[in-house]
Amino acid sequence: MGTRIFVPLAALAALSSTGCGGESVLLCGGGEVLFRGACVDPVRRYEPDAQLDLDNVVAYGEPLQDLALPPPPKSGFRIVAPPRTLAPGAEISFCLSWPIPELTHEIVHGGRLYTTPGLHHSNMVAKPVEAVLGPNPYPGCHPGAGDPFSNVGAGIPDVLFANSTQVVGEETIQFPEGMGYVLDTTREISTSIHFLNTKTEPQRIELAYDFFTMPAGELTQEVAPFVVQIADFSIPPHTTENVATTCTVFGGHVVSLMPHTHDLAQGFTVDFMTADGAARRVYEDGAYDLASDIRNYDPPLDLDGVTAIRHACLFNNTRDIEVHYGLGLNEMCILFGYIYPPVKQFAGFVEEDGKSCSSLQLGLFR
Repeated sequence: MGTRIFVPLAALAALSSTGCGGESVLLCGGGEVLFRGACVDPVRRYEPDAQLDLDNVVAYGEPLQDLALPPPPKSGFRIVAPPRTLAPGAEISFCLSWPIPELTHEIVHGGRLYTTPGLHHSNMVAKPVEAVLGPNPYPGCHPGAGDPFSNVGAGIPDVLFANSTQVVGEETIQFPEGMGYVLDTTREISTSIHFLNTKTEPQRIELAYDFFTMPAGELTQEVAPFVVQIADFSIPPHTTENVATTCTVFGGHVVSLMPHTHDLAQGFTVDFMTADGAARRVYEDGAYDLASDIRNYDPPLDLDGVTAIRHACLFNNTRDIEVHYGLGLNEMCILFGYIYPPVKQFAGFVEEDGKSCSSLQLGLFR
């Protein structure tokens, strides 16, 4: 048996102090927040006392051996990927799919990833079922199902979760109180998943996701995903270069940000730009590591007066080859996040580093 990786729920930690007026004030620790008089894991704010969604786990493949998961969400669902073993240094990209189980509530308030080492990235999306081909052959996929932009004419995909590069253990996307995205349960989940074994011995990769839902009556702000991608760049061997772009935005409020780069990244920054060219730094991360890079903002970041978002990736190419956009020994420079209201949703695309960004307000087509 392999070494077990335990992923426990956050421990309850509550202390009592005295406020200025002599009243007792509840202080929460361990990453918990005060919600309706109790300290709770924020992703579980709206969990009922009893199990609400009963048949809510969709799992394929062999039973998990290395991940010790907590109980599945009481309100929400869990999906589990088939475990796969990779040889030392091996990498593979392929498509996985799951049906969405029957749910009581369809507002996703937060999501949590559990993974052993070896997950490079996986962008979980829910898309309409193909009219001609029908549902995917779970956990397999119809051709093109892993592409979030395939079948886009049938509807903009719901992005359920995007993980940090090579993250290990646990990662959470958590929206502020009263916020979430609306999951269309007539759709199905698919992802283009990328596994990379950086070890010198075979690696069994195990992966699961929990999605936590809340009643529609609790929703005060609906959020939607946005993305900016630089599709091509070139970094000569043994050279340090900055790859960056500035993309127009259309207002709203940002509730989360996440970079996507590979192991040559030395830094990642995000600046809010105003019409007069002034910049305000809102995100800064250092060199590549295995920790989560998702930043959840509560309160959200206001885009009032902001005309554009600039993100920059600092790369140090220590290799003997030229590095471009792509998998393997190449790199990526992508910014992802969530924004509200949904009408402000946008996507930015840069054909090549140094060229202008084409920014489209996707929210107008929802």
